[in-house]
Amino acid sequence: MSKTVLEKFRQREFILYLISGIIVTLTNWVTYSLLENLVNLGSWRISNFISIGFSILIAYFLNRIFVFRSEQNIFPEIFKFFASRFLISLIFEHGLMELLLTVIGFDPRISIFGYEFQVVKVLGSVFVVLGNYFVSKYLVFKKTITKQRKHNNDRKSLEKKI
Repeated sequence: MSKTVLEKFRQREFILYLISGIIVTLTNWVTYSLLENLVNLGSWRISNFISIGFSILIAYFLNRIFVFRSEQNIFPEIFKFFASRFLISLIFEHGLMELLLTVIGFDPRISIFGYEFQVVKVLGSVFVVLGNYFVSKYLVFKKTITKQRKHNNDRKSLEKKI
């Protein structure tokens, strides 16, 4: 019985992570697309760094409040979150875009609602979402052993009542 409750909890957490990940990814893509198509900052790199930074901010609050329900001190947590997310985005998203766009010259685009959108950004996002989940779960929002034991004991006592 306890295994099913634990599985449901993990499934709930992962589903909430996916929903928040979709929101954050769309925020990243829309911000990037608007900066590239309307503002025209002169370089896709500037647009990409701004869109990454903005989406990391949105991601932090969604993950802290809804997904992992963190009660940790916000300052060390937000620092770890931003540093890890920025590093993962720099490697997987920006690095892949740099490689494919600049080095190889691969730049397929699709038009969505009249705005040009780079397919390369979508490819990088897949790796970013997966990497971010594991870093968030096991580094940034990890529960201390004492809190995890208390949480598990609370669940066990709740199961006995049911």
